[in-house]
This record gives sequence, C-alpha cells and structure tokens, in this order.
Amino acid sequence: MPRKQRQPLEVSKKGQFQITERAGFTLVEIMIVVGIITLLAALALPGMLRARKRAQASRIKDDLRLIEAAVDQYAIETQRPPGSIVSVPDWTAYLKPETLLRTTGRDVLGHDFGPQTVDQIPIVPPETYAQLADVADAGFWAPFGP
Repeated sequence: MPRKQRQPLEVSKKGQFQITERAGFTLVEIMIVVGIITLLAALALPGMLRARKRAQASRIKDDLRLIEAAVDQYAIETQRPPGSIVSVPDWTAYLKPETLLRTTGRDVLGHDFGPQTVDQIPIVPPETYAQLADVADAGFWAPFGP
C-alpha cells in the first residue's frame, strides 16, 4: 500500500499552523537503524581483527620457511659448515627482490629475524610470538617455535 504524500506545514488565514502529512523517516526510525548497524559492526569487528592477526601469523611462518631455504642455499653456494652464522644481508640476498623480507630482514610486525645458523631451523622472533599468542599457539609455530 503506497504511502500518502505529506504536504508541508501550511499557514491558515488566522495565522495558525496546520500539521499535514509529509513523506520521510522519523528520528526514532533513523536511530533504530543506526543502533542496529552499530550492533552488527560491534559483533563483526573482533572476528575481523582476529582473522587479520591469523593472516599475519601465517605470513610470518611462510617467511620462516623462505629464510630456512635461503640460508641453506647460501651455505651450499659458499660451502659453509653446519653451525656457521649467516648474517642478514647474506641470507636476504637469496630471497625474491623487492619484498619486505628481503629489503628489511624483518617480519610484517617489524621484528628483526636476525642472523641465522646453518642447519638450524629459524625461530619466530620472541616479540612476534608474544604479540600473536592469542591466535597462534606453540602448535601453530612448529617447527619454528621459540
């Protein structure tokens, strides 16, 4: 059933306003809609933040795999014995150019991976582990856990 068109307020000959119907939403209707949208946003926001942190943890774990491969490749090409320390510029040279990991040697949270050791699995930086502990437990980080 279509709504009636509301007419604007009219002034009668006596100078009194007459209230006539107008199209539109009332303040109460608008406030209810705003409240519902706010409630839905409040319910969705924690899930989105958790998903973002989980994605960061996955990215860091992938970076640890890349570091392990880069250190191994460096050790093979330079004939380094097991236990040798490999500096950040040395292992980053074996990564894909123009990536955050190669240019900085840091994870997506800004924590330094530091020098690595030949034939040892790299570990997640302790600061990163602590920052992502609510979404990534020790089982998630295996075998790169601290």
